[in-house]
Amino acid sequence: MYKIGVIGSGHRMTPIVKKIADNEGFKIQAVCDPNTEDMKEKYAEYDGVHFYTDASEMLKSEKLDCLTIGTRCSLHTDFMLLTARYGLPTFLEKPVCINEQQLSALEALGASPDFSNKVVVSFPLRNTPIVNCVRDIIRSGKIGHVAHVQAYNNVPYARCYYHGWYRDENETGGLWLQKATHDFDYINSLLEEIQPVRICAVDSKQVFYGDMPANQKCSECPRAKECPESAQNVAQYGDRYAVEEGCCFAVDTGNQDSGSAIVEYSNGMHAVYSQDFIARKGAGKRGARLIGYYGTVEFDFNTGVVQLYYHNSDATETYRFPTGHGHSGGDAALIRNFCDVVAGRDVSHSPLSDGILSAKMCLCAKKSAAEKIFCEI
Repeated sequence: MYKIGVIGSGHRMTPIVKKIADNEGFKIQAVCDPNTEDMKEKYAEYDGVHFYTDASEMLKSEKLDCLTIGTRCSLHTDFMLLTARYGLPTFLEKPVCINEQQLSALEALGASPDFSNKVVVSFPLRNTPIVNCVRDIIRSGKIGHVAHVQAYNNVPYARCYYHGWYRDENETGGLWLQKATHDFDYINSLLEEIQPVRICAVDSKQVFYGDMPANQKCSECPRAKECPESAQNVAQYGDRYAVEEGCCFAVDTGNQDSGSAIVEYSNGMHAVYSQDFIARKGAGKRGARLIGYYGTVEFDFNTGVVQLYYHNSDATETYRFPTGHGHSGGDAALIRNFCDVVAGRDVSHSPLSDGILSAKMCLCAKKSAAEKIFCEI
């Protein structure tokens, strides 16, 4: 029986842990989280779970076979450094770090392939059937070698980044690390042996800023009735991401609302990437075009469509995949891979070294945008 230890179990990690435990031979042994009563309720269906508020105590007291780390982003590195002493297979939520100091602390761990390959970083997009299809097309030679990449992420559910706790960049590291870490990672995975070498970026805040008081709540706001972003009005739009927390037009609202980067790779090719947090509903789009001499392959996670265009004929090929279902099937693939790593049947398909590389790219983009420079990766 493989005993799972859980460090941090919020909205993202709780269903992941439960799906891991659904696999034969896996058991939730211990959960560490400051909200003990909430955890007892979440895991009430499981027998014999031990609850802790101190991760060190849990690690010393329990005989565990694997771990999951799903705390707030600012703590991912601290707990990875703590648990690395035990050498256990670990499912680590992204981003793996949120600043340069944490990055430096992690790099020594990622440099060891034996340890890095035991860590499954939560990068579902590179593991989706959609990206696997695109990878197969590239490997087949149908488009020739990849000569250019155009990638985009127009986030239609972005209100949480301006109303909720995600607005605090001290907790998250900002939206390069929250969203681009996924996109840079799947691009790197598709380019395989080609490595990113430098990056330049710009970002801007054109919508979600203002002069409302810090800590302003919609329920206490005199402008709530006419404000298009108040919780009551957003709910009327049918937005399930309506939140009753901070005002997105207040002086303490964090996060850019758009950003773009150019990434140069080791063979001289470059990729362009743009993220936007203003688009809503049907304007949401996430995917990329990868262009070669013989053809172009394009995909969108929101529609589940992969389109292959041949450059020297009128032929096209279309592939369709289900959308939703836990990052378009990527979560299920991550969980399968993690269970195989724990059982010794496989190595991580999204190792710690790749999580570090993606975080480094995001931190470079953030620095480039702030200092208006090219940044070496």
